[in-house]
Amino acid sequence: MKISASAAAIACCFAFSLPALDGLASAEETAGVNLVENGDFESGTTAWKPGTVWDSSKAQIAAVGDDVHGGKTALKVSGRASTDAGVVQSLNGKVAKGENYTGSMWVKSTEDAVFNITICSGNGSGCGQIATAAVKSGAWSEVTGSAELSGNGDYESPYLVVETSWNSGKTGDFLVDDVMLNGSASEPIVRPEGTAKAAKQIGESNPIIDYWYGADPWAMEYDGRVYVYTTGDATSVNADGSLTYDYEYDSKGNIKDNSFSSVKTINVLSTADMVNWRNEGYIRVAGEQGVAKWASHSWAPAVTHKTIDGKEKFFLYFANGGSGIGVLTSDSPVGPWHDERGELLIKGGTQAAQGVVWLFDPAVFTDDDGTGYLYYGGGVPEGQREHPNTARVIQLGDDMISTVGDAKPIDAPAMFEDSGIAKIGDTYYYSYCTNFSHDKVIDGHTIGYGNIAYMTSKNPMGPFTYQGEIMQNPSKYFDVGGNNHHAMVRLGDSWYMVYHAQTVAKELTQGGNLDKARGYRNTHVDPITINEDGSIADIPMTKKGLDQVRKLDAYPDGGISASTIAWDSGIQDAYDKSSGVRVVDLTADNSEGQKLSNINDGEWTSLSQVDFGEQGAKSITVHAAGKAGGRIEVRLDGTDTEPVAVVDIPAGDGGVYNDYTAELSGVNGVHNVFFTFRGAQDDDSNPELFDITGYVFTANATNPDPDPDPTPGDGDQGKDDAGKDDGKDDQDGDQQPSHRLPSTGTAVLGLSGAVVALAVAGVGLTVWRKRRA
Repeated sequence: MKISASAAAIACCFAFSLPALDGLASAEETAGVNLVENGDFESGTTAWKPGTVWDSSKAQIAAVGDDVHGGKTALKVSGRASTDAGVVQSLNGKVAKGENYTGSMWVKSTEDAVFNITICSGNGSGCGQIATAAVKSGAWSEVTGSAELSGNGDYESPYLVVETSWNSGKTGDFLVDDVMLNGSASEPIVRPEGTAKAAKQIGESNPIIDYWYGADPWAMEYDGRVYVYTTGDATSVNADGSLTYDYEYDSKGNIKDNSFSSVKTINVLSTADMVNWRNEGYIRVAGEQGVAKWASHSWAPAVTHKTIDGKEKFFLYFANGGSGIGVLTSDSPVGPWHDERGELLIKGGTQAAQGVVWLFDPAVFTDDDGTGYLYYGGGVPEGQREHPNTARVIQLGDDMISTVGDAKPIDAPAMFEDSGIAKIGDTYYYSYCTNFSHDKVIDGHTIGYGNIAYMTSKNPMGPFTYQGEIMQNPSKYFDVGGNNHHAMVRLGDSWYMVYHAQTVAKELTQGGNLDKARGYRNTHVDPITINEDGSIADIPMTKKGLDQVRKLDAYPDGGISASTIAWDSGIQDAYDKSSGVRVVDLTADNSEGQKLSNINDGEWTSLSQVDFGEQGAKSITVHAAGKAGGRIEVRLDGTDTEPVAVVDIPAGDGGVYNDYTAELSGVNGVHNVFFTFRGAQDDDSNPELFDITGYVFTANATNPDPDPDPTPGDGDQGKDDAGKDDGKDDQDGDQQPSHRLPSTGTAVLGLSGAVVALAVAGVGLTVWRKRRA
C-alpha cells in the first residue's frame, strides 16, 4: 500500500529516536563520500526536483544568486502545498537500509520552522530522518545530523527530501544551499573517464537508436510506416509520471545487472525509410502512473490493428512479468492507449495457462479475414528440455480483447521463450528462441542454444512443423550474448527481422567505464531472404543493417521532428547522466509529444539522405527552448564540414519555446544533415544548452510535389491528429500532422505540441495544437 510522504515520515520516526544536536560534527568534519549531486546549486537546479517524491506540482524551485550561503548560487523553494513539499533528489543506488549517514545543509526561511533532511522510498513504503534542526526566520542556519537509515522503508528508488517537520503547518518559502549527505565509504569510487564511441557509426543503421536502450522488439507496418515497440530497458516511472533514464545500481553505486524489475514502460519508434527513426515516446503501461494500473510490469510488447465497426483500432499486448498477458487499445499506432479490459487477458489458473511455465512474450497476428491469434508462453519444465511444450496459440475474439475456445500447444523443439508469427503467402511461420540446456540433436535436427528457430503450418492454430534455425545468438556476431528476441515485419515487397543485442552496452565496456554489458539491450533490423521454396535463409546480425529505402523530404507539413534521428554522438560514459542526448516527453503524461533534450556541448544528431530538391532550401527554423543557451551548427555530409548555417539559441528557463531562423545558401539535392550543439561556458560544468522540438526547412520557391498522386500504403500519406489518413501528401512518410499552407506562405512550425507560428501572406497567426492522439 502506498502511503503519503507525511505519513511515511511519522512511521519512520517511531523506529528510532531523533539524534541530539549538541556536539555533532559537521558534514565537512565527518569522513565519507558526499552522495548529493549539485548540492551547492552552482549548476542551477540540475539533479533536483520540486515538491514531494510523488508530486512535483506541490512546490516550485529556482536557482538564485542574490542571497546565498556559499558560492554564487542557492536554491529558492516556493509555493509549497504541504510540509513534506520542498526539494528532492534521487539517491538511486547510493544508499542502503541499515547504513549510517550524515546530513548537512544551510537554510534561510521566511518563518520559524523545524527543517529535516529525510530519505524516502520512491514506492511510498516509508522514510528515514537523517538530520533535523530548528531554524529562525531571516538568517542562514545550519541543519546537521547523523542516523542509521531505518524505519519502514525498503528504500528501493530512494530520494533525498528537504522538508519541514510533519504537521507543523510550516509551508513558507525558504532558501537552501550546500546540501551534503555523507555515506560510510572512506574514499569515493574512482572510475575511468568514459571514452566510448557511438554504437552506431555514420553509414550504419544498427542499432536503430543508440542514445538509449530498448529491448524485446515487435514491429508492425501500418500505412507504409514501420512501428517498432520495445521494452523500456533502464527506464523507470516516477511518482509524478515523469521518467528516469538510468541503470540499476548496487549499494556502492556500481551499475548492476538489468533485473527488469522497474520496467513499466514501452517505447515506440517509427520510420518510413528504415534509417531515420522517429521516437514516438514512452507508453506508461503498468503501475500507478500507467494505463493498466493493476499491472506491475510491461515486457515484450506485440501490436496489431483491425477494422472494427468501420473504424481502425490498434491492440497492444504485453507481458505482466511472467504472470500473464494484458492488452491495451488505441485509435492510433502511437496512442493514447486505453485499458478496456481492466485485467489480464491470459492468466494463471485457466486452460490457456495449463502447462506453461512463463506466461509472457506475446506475438499477435490478424489474418486476412480479420481473425486474430495470440501466441505466447515459454519456460523449460524439469526433464523436458528437448520438448518443453510450453508455447501456446489461442484465437482472439472479434473485439481482440477476449479469447475464443481453448489454447492449443505448439510443440516447438528446445523452446525457451520469445514467440513470433508471420504469414508469407499462404503459410504461417511460427518462430521462437531456443533454450540453453537441451541436447544438441533433437529428432534428427541440430539445434543451437539461444538461437531463433522456426516452424510452418497452413493453419494459424497449427499443427506446426519444425523447419530449422534462421538466426544465431548475438554472441556469434557481437561477442556479447544473452537471449534473443525478435519479430518479422514486411514493408513493401521486403521482409525484415527486428531483434535485440547488447551493442550499446558493449561499446561502453570497450571504450567507457561499464565493466560488462549487464543485460541492457538495443534493437536492430536486418533483411530477411525468403527462398523460392518458402524456406527462410540464415539471417546474419550486422551493424551495417539496411539501406535507406526512400529519401527523407526536407519540406514535410509540420517540419521534421527533432526526435527523428539517423545517427548521433552516442553515449560515451555510462556513469555520466549528461553523456548523450535523450528524446524525452514534453509533459509528464506524454500527451504533447517529444523533445530532444539532455543536450550538452559537442553532442550532435543527424538525418540521412534529406532531399532538398533542385531549387534547394533558403532557411532553417529551429523550435527550441533555451537553458544555458548556445548554438546549432548545421552541416552537410559530415560532422567536420563547414557549417551551412548557425542558429543561435539564447539562454532561458527551458520552458519557453520560440522559433530561431538562419539563412541557407547552396543547399540543394540530397544530403546527410548534421546538427552539432555548442555552448560557451567558462567552467567545466557542461550544462544542458537547450531543448528542441523540431526543424523546418523553407524552400527557395514552391517545390513540386515529388509524388503528386501517392499510392495508399506507400508511407507518403499525411496523418490527421488521430493518426489517420487525411488525404494530404506528407511526402517523406514522416507523418507529422498536416498544416498545408497557401503557396505564398512560409511555414515556421514548432513541433510536438508547442505553439505553432504561421506567417501566411504576411499575416501572423498563432495556432495551438496537441500532438496527434
